[in-house]
Amino acid sequence: MVRFAAAVLATIVAWQAPAAQAADLAAEPIQKERRCNTFDKIWLFGDPTDCPNDETVPACTAPNVVSAALRFTNRAEPVYRAPRVKSLTPLGELYQPLYNPSPLVRRYCEGTVALDNGDVAHAYYFLEEDSGFVGISWSVYVCIDGYDKWRVYDGRCRVARPAPAQ
Repeated sequence: MVRFAAAVLATIVAWQAPAAQAADLAAEPIQKERRCNTFDKIWLFGDPTDCPNDETVPACTAPNVVSAALRFTNRAEPVYRAPRVKSLTPLGELYQPLYNPSPLVRRYCEGTVALDNGDVAHAYYFLEEDSGFVGISWSVYVCIDGYDKWRVYDGRCRVARPAPAQ
């Protein structure tokens, strides 16, 4: 009975609606610029990869990234930590050939660090979106090449670098 009523209603609506002419149809659909909100970034409410020009992770050379990387390395436990880092000079972003684009925004960066014992070492660091406090902001993780004696970032800082193309 419900199907019959739905069919009758659809017939009445189609009979009452005027026929569309070719001049009534737009040549191309008008696309508005999509703006994302906080809920679009949560996979439950939308596609987090469908937010164009959404720069949620700052550049590798941004001053707040460099200061966050210095804080990260200098607050490590004395048992793990290399000599304290005096300065970090960012060299730039590393290209990520695999898993690009990814639902998780991640920037891989490299730089040089000056240690307080006089050594200069190569450092790899990466920024991750939504890994800050309660998943709201970004976080930075740093590996100093040759000073990861507990292999937190695997040998030669492999975890802190993008995967090589096969």
